[in-house]
Amino acid sequence: MPNDTKKPRTLVYLFCVFFYWCAIYIYSPTMTPYLADLGISFTMIGIIGGAYGVSQLMIRVPLGIISDRLGKRKIFLIFGLIAVTISSFAMFLTENAYVFLFMRLLAGVAASAWVIFTVLYTGYFEKEKQASRMQHLLIANFGGLMISRLVGGMVAERFGHEFTFLAGGLAGIIAIVLCLFITEKATKPDELPSIRTLFEVVKNKNLMIMSVLAAFNLMVLHSTINTFTSQAGEQAGAGSLELGIIAMVSSIPGIITSIICGRYFAKHKVNLQLIMAVAFFVQIIGALVIVFGTLSITAVYISAIVIASGCGLGLSVQIGFCTSTVEENRRTAAMGFFQSIYAIGMIIGPVIMGAFVDSAGLAGGFLAAAVFAVIGMVLSVVLIRKQAT
Repeated sequence: MPNDTKKPRTLVYLFCVFFYWCAIYIYSPTMTPYLADLGISFTMIGIIGGAYGVSQLMIRVPLGIISDRLGKRKIFLIFGLIAVTISSFAMFLTENAYVFLFMRLLAGVAASAWVIFTVLYTGYFEKEKQASRMQHLLIANFGGLMISRLVGGMVAERFGHEFTFLAGGLAGIIAIVLCLFITEKATKPDELPSIRTLFEVVKNKNLMIMSVLAAFNLMVLHSTINTFTSQAGEQAGAGSLELGIIAMVSSIPGIITSIICGRYFAKHKVNLQLIMAVAFFVQIIGALVIVFGTLSITAVYISAIVIASGCGLGLSVQIGFCTSTVEENRRTAAMGFFQSIYAIGMIIGPVIMGAFVDSAGLAGGFLAAAVFAVIGMVLSVVLIRKQAT
């Protein structure tokens, strides 16, 4: 193990990641219908959904730089887990739209710790194994999303929507306990990161391109599956449990694409331009299913699975490419920058789509999501040179 005398407890680490994402997403399948039932407008619901990205945009880069300068990671993970636990319990206790807005900002603070999770985990392994081992982390990520969404639907069906927030708080507590057993050896890098380091990282053209494309990727993902797909499901007649099943099924493509990317791309050169264009094209098809099709449970399932497939493929390649093209001593700053830029998509996507849903209905909202994907596809063709990497 590089620079570490202790054997990393990778299994404990992966379970911690699993419950970390459970805490953040267990209430996502039913949150939008629940907020709508409270009389909150879809525009405000979109703002609440986008708030999750606002704090990530503001915090991720400074968090990465501070973590690198201190040579510590674990304390920031615990801080993030405490934040998501508090936000979940607070949403269980309120019906106020502005409290929800603030608590989703706090959940975004928790999600900002993801950059620390990724860097600490890849640091367990030799450089040549980091890209493939990153896929294990993504599988824990998508696995947490998948199981938590199903459980969230079951909890909402049995006890009521608000109890999914309570379940999120309990998952956060479990993650905090597991985090206490994560192995870490505090180290100081040879070159302490700074704002100047960040500007130097930004000069990496490949990192910038993938960050911009990831922003459009997340615009589609967070405006549809993570916000308004559940509303489409409810309007199609789905109950809370089926909303959870729809959300769970939409998580499966992410796991599959992570496995494929980890095994195939580690052994073969790939045409990034083609892969990114295909990923966005698939997202376009998924959104148009709702725009031009009859709104039915089957259509919602198809749309969710297809969109998730495109988003999962795009994000897996984008993350893997970013981690492998940046110097090791600048990787935390690079990942912080990458995740901050794609957080812009997490903010803009739900807000724009919420406004369209209020003015033009769900078909108008999903048409906006299709436009996001079209722009992403065009940028993929224009920005990425035709080369195998």
